[in-house]
Amino acid sequence: MTGSAADDCLALVAIVVSRVEAAVLVSMIEANGIHVHIGGFWHASVEVNSLALGGHRLYVAAGEHAAASELLREAGVEASWSFSYGARRAVLRFLALPLSIAGLTIGAGIAAGALPFWVLLQVPFAVLGVPVNPQGRPDYFLSPKPA
Repeated sequence: MTGSAADDCLALVAIVVSRVEAAVLVSMIEANGIHVHIGGFWHASVEVNSLALGGHRLYVAAGEHAAASELLREAGVEASWSFSYGARRAVLRFLALPLSIAGLTIGAGIAAGALPFWVLLQVPFAVLGVPVNPQGRPDYFLSPKPA
């Protein structure tokens, strides 16, 4: 055993909302030889709203916190974050497909007299169950910059 007990503890580096962003950050850090634990990563495969779970917490060994912090700084994580309107457009296009298929199918059922009209009003609710990747500003807990 080479490190002290304090080096064996885990230190919080970041909390991110997006599972994809968490995976990208972890891949970048682990490519540089630092092991990272992602809290809540597997829960998000079942419950897509990772924000309700508190986001994905990225932990590294306390002895590697400064090195991981420096890697994240080099990646530019401290730059200002902005909402991705391109991602929003992609999600809306993606949701348009099941919405239009359900609307056309139910519309045909109503036209054939097999379904009542009020069933068509439920079509927008069918889209609410489609999982999408949330967007939100991540929180970073980086070690202080060396002097």
